[in-house]
Amino acid sequence: MTPGMEWETLLWGFFAVVMAVVVLGGIGAVGYMRKENGRYTAEARRWAALAQSGQPAEGVVSNVRMHPNNMTRGGSRGQTVCALVLDVAYTDAAGATHSASIPTFVEDVLVPQFLAPRRVVHLRYDPSDPASVAIDRARTPLELPRAD
Repeated sequence: MTPGMEWETLLWGFFAVVMAVVVLGGIGAVGYMRKENGRYTAEARRWAALAQSGQPAEGVVSNVRMHPNNMTRGGSRGQTVCALVLDVAYTDAAGATHSASIPTFVEDVLVPQFLAPRRVVHLRYDPSDPASVAIDRARTPLELPRAD
């Protein structure tokens, strides 16, 4: 082995370590974003289930929190939607008061509406499990309607 090859081997080893860190960091970032995205899209799946069988209720937004990393993604029609957590209080059909934190995606132009003090939102909840609650998208849209 010539003296120049020792440096070349050392540089290739350094390059391999750097690339391994980059690849593992990328895999970790993708895994984190998939987990976070799933947390916020779960509310949409819950809404789909509760749209037909859930009980309607009106909730009052007490707090709005943005995702700590300002997570956004493309919406259903290419617009930008922001990850928010809406803290709401609502009363079920039996008169019991409940509170819920609802992580969901809201179109960026609609976010200011949810920041209004004591904003009323329409909800659907499962009567057998009042903690299972979702935004009633038919009455409180989370995305602007689009012209077809």
